[in-house]
Amino acid sequence: MQARFSTEEIFRQLADVLTQSGYPDFLPTLVQRLAEILDVEYCLIAEATASSTEARTIALWGQGQLLDNITYPLKGTPCETVPEREPCVYEQGVCQVFPDDLMLVDLKVESYLGMPILTTNGQKLGILSIMATKPLQMPEIGREVLRIAAAQVGAELERTQSESFIRKLTYRDNVTQLPNRAHLLEKLQNWPKADVSKAALGLALIDISRFKELNDLFSFKVGDELLAAVAGRLRQDLPESCYLARYSADQFALLSPVYSVRELEQLCRQVQKLFMWPFHCAGKDFALHVNLGCALVASDELNGPELLRFASIALAEAKSSGGGLKVFEPSMSQALSQRQIVLERFMLALRSGKLSLHYQPQIDLASCQLSGAEALCRWYDEEWGWVRPDTFIPLAEERGLMPELGNWVMQTACRQLNLWQQRGYRLPGRLSVNVSARQLDNEQLVSDFATCSSGITPTQIELEVTESLIMQNAERSLRQMA
Repeated sequence: MQARFSTEEIFRQLADVLTQSGYPDFLPTLVQRLAEILDVEYCLIAEATASSTEARTIALWGQGQLLDNITYPLKGTPCETVPEREPCVYEQGVCQVFPDDLMLVDLKVESYLGMPILTTNGQKLGILSIMATKPLQMPEIGREVLRIAAAQVGAELERTQSESFIRKLTYRDNVTQLPNRAHLLEKLQNWPKADVSKAALGLALIDISRFKELNDLFSFKVGDELLAAVAGRLRQDLPESCYLARYSADQFALLSPVYSVRELEQLCRQVQKLFMWPFHCAGKDFALHVNLGCALVASDELNGPELLRFASIALAEAKSSGGGLKVFEPSMSQALSQRQIVLERFMLALRSGKLSLHYQPQIDLASCQLSGAEALCRWYDEEWGWVRPDTFIPLAEERGLMPELGNWVMQTACRQLNLWQQRGYRLPGRLSVNVSARQLDNEQLVSDFATCSSGITPTQIELEVTESLIMQNAERSLRQMA
């Protein structure tokens, strides 16, 4: 090889192309410029595959153009002989040395130079090589050009691998090896706006019922094994067109192009069928139940966050209605919005003293005499009027407000008993006050009751709780009531 350019011009052009490191087209540009600078027909950058028996080009220049990347066996090729650190040079007759390398024979390659591509700690990543159809009388300046280029390619590949590893950590769930929530959000954002194969994009949120209880009973290790088993079954049995991600601790997200609501429902039914058989983990069989909420939107109108919100609303509807599958309908969003308005107004009423207790008399049927009373919480809203208890009590239970409401009821009832006593009236029998399961879970219940019932004899007040609520945590409930 006789250099086309002066030494100064060679290194100027090399420096010029190396400044593009980090850009998407750096490697294709580099192989083109190296071929031009060194006056050779072919230049390639290849990395070893996982098996280490093949190499895969990531940039290939030949015959005056960029060529499609190829995978080729290393055995019987000059690339196989490239050492760990030094260049491998065949100045002429390379086809005779490697007669089984059909690519060299087909291209009529006469000479070859291969330079190892290394990481900063000396690990071999691949090969940078040039090939020519004429003998190479390689001056030292040419070898130095390749050495510098190979070092830069090594840094580039190492950076790419590091970014890929970081991306995997960022977007991959370690337990299930599925894409995680962050990747799902990015997937929704970048989903093609016009998928001509399907009219819409469907999203289903899959929620494993009472999964926290399994973690508490059998440990998080077993819980993680179960999640991995669930992910494996879903991934294996669902269509390849489906995208599956772990959305949260006990929820999975399923994305799929669909034609209609019916097709989306059929896909969700298929998911439900996958849970008809138990999952075997840690020597046990676990029967799991799932709730699904799904929604779909036209492909050309995709709004990722909105689609997620719709599916989440449908899932909440499925769980609140006893479990199963729900497809989002606009009325669900309206109902949820109304529930939120009611909740906010109720919280304001609770914390600003706008609730009231009504005392329903209890009559002894035998004597027709007053035998006690029951304290009932009532809410009058200035705009809505009287709000039914079956509207705000379930909301309070759902949002964890029952301890606060229960404490207010208990304090108000005790104050009323004291007030009646101060006015010389004593309620016959007992005043009955309902106690929620959440209050029984509160270790402060006894001390709170003792504080607010000061001046009242124990026989004047009665705490009522249903058997089903007691049995949710029987030991603690019995200890509190004792």
